[in-house]
Amino acid sequence: MSAELAKLRYLHLPRWTAAGVLAVAIAVGLALLIFPPGDPGKYASTSSFAMSITLTIAAIVFGVWIATLEFASGTWQRTLTAEPDRSTVLLAKLTVLLLGLVGLGLVAVGATIGLSDLAAARAGADVDQGDVARQVAAVLPPAIAAGVVGFGFGLLAGSMGGGIAVAFAFVFVLDGFLTQIPGLGDWTFGTVTGDVQAAIAGSGTAEHALLPSLLVALAWALAILAPGWLRLLRQDLK
Repeated sequence: MSAELAKLRYLHLPRWTAAGVLAVAIAVGLALLIFPPGDPGKYASTSSFAMSITLTIAAIVFGVWIATLEFASGTWQRTLTAEPDRSTVLLAKLTVLLLGLVGLGLVAVGATIGLSDLAAARAGADVDQGDVARQVAAVLPPAIAAGVVGFGFGLLAGSMGGGIAVAFAFVFVLDGFLTQIPGLGDWTFGTVTGDVQAAIAGSGTAEHALLPSLLVALAWALAILAPGWLRLLRQDLK
């Protein structure tokens, strides 16, 4: 795992991704400070929406990147010389992905909540700070799930461009078509992760309870992760 952690420290994409997410958090906070909305509810909804989109995109990119780095650089043989067990390598990558997403997500969410509360206080808006915190923090679990999806599609595609394209298509496009299928429509990846977010935020719009939604979201993530994982275990790597 130390090798995977070193990649986070020394390679450019994780740093630029983190910087981009934090830049959006600061930009949203400044926008609320400079242009205070008339509706107090906008402090929570605007911050939540911005962080949801930003963290989801960043998580997918990061997940695909960490899955495909050795494919792109042609260093799988070197990696497997240091650690011959491919599942151990993949578990280390997945663990670092989750740790990175949680760490970045907590910092970004904390900054967004703090700036939103500051903007509301400066404007004298009657805002429930607890509601702002819940709505913004609720975007983190779906973003982490999207990162795992990106990791799975990255393993399956074997290239960063292909993995990102397929993951974006699944999360932002295909999921909408799946909602039209009777029986499946209520349990698509987007539906259940949306229910997780709604349940944590306390918005009352969730179609399913938190636990079933979490379990189905996990099932979707595993179903996407498994084919690429098994492919890599059997593939002749260079």
